[in-house]
Amino acid sequence: MKTHRLIYAIALIGSFAFAALYPFWISWYIFILILLLIPFDFLFSILGMRSKGISFSLPNLLEQGAKGKFVITTIQTKKNLYPAGRIKANLSVTGENFASIHRLKCDAARGSKREIEIDTSHSGVIVYYIRRIYTTSMIGLFAMSSTVDRRATVFILPAPVKPPHLISLPRGFTLYPKSGGDFSEDNDIRPYRKGDPIKLIHWKLSAKHDLLVIREPLIPPSHSRLVHVMKWSGARERDLILGRLRWISDYLLKWDLPYCVKLGDDGIVSEITNAVEFMKYLYHMLDSTARSVPSAVSIPARFSWVFRVDAKEETIE
Repeated sequence: MKTHRLIYAIALIGSFAFAALYPFWISWYIFILILLLIPFDFLFSILGMRSKGISFSLPNLLEQGAKGKFVITTIQTKKNLYPAGRIKANLSVTGENFASIHRLKCDAARGSKREIEIDTSHSGVIVYYIRRIYTTSMIGLFAMSSTVDRRATVFILPAPVKPPHLISLPRGFTLYPKSGGDFSEDNDIRPYRKGDPIKLIHWKLSAKHDLLVIREPLIPPSHSRLVHVMKWSGARERDLILGRLRWISDYLLKWDLPYCVKLGDDGIVSEITNAVEFMKYLYHMLDSTARSVPSAVSIPARFSWVFRVDAKEETIE
């Protein structure tokens, strides 16, 4: 818009100088015509400027290295045929360790699009934010601002990386007797012992073997596995560590093995029982603006299985 105003100012001064030096009717006609462009541009464009807006779309989730685009589309908030010039805006793009500003210009015609490639070279949460837009008049002498306050995020998943030294990764778990003797999907048959609840006696088998036997409910141990994630010092280490964490998580959940996860030595311990919980936890680790913290769980005095995830090598303790 500054360029249009400069051109208009030069044209206006030039036409006035021409009329002053050559006082013919045509020179004054040109000067008046150029002068009247100011109210004409404003009156002819004001309704069009007031009816324009933008919307944008982008994928919520992308794999690291995949292609994705942030798309801005011009919309018309009111039905009218009045034109406008261009829509301008400052697009703020922020991530964990970077921030940038894109100066956008797109045609004000309805359905016009502007596309920006999403950087998926590293994992993380990227936030796109537009606070205000500026719609210019047809000639570009005026601009009308409006608040849009639009924000959207895209979650870049770290690519799964198989860790080295995968020693004795579990493919199942040992079931333990459930205290209280309540219902359980898994059960074990054993001889009756003094103090066992009467309701657990399996009367048919007891009559068949002439010996009191009970059906003892079994459950898997809770919070028995811990994945200890070391902190990273840069984007490349973060991609590697979280990629290895994702591989381990996929492996454990494939075998229906819930586990606990802890970030660093002073982080809280959270439980992961399914893929949705893992995605939420991973999102929190990557979102630098997150205010809430993952819910903590009570932990045993000693985990039966601990896996350390860092940028070097992993060990099972």
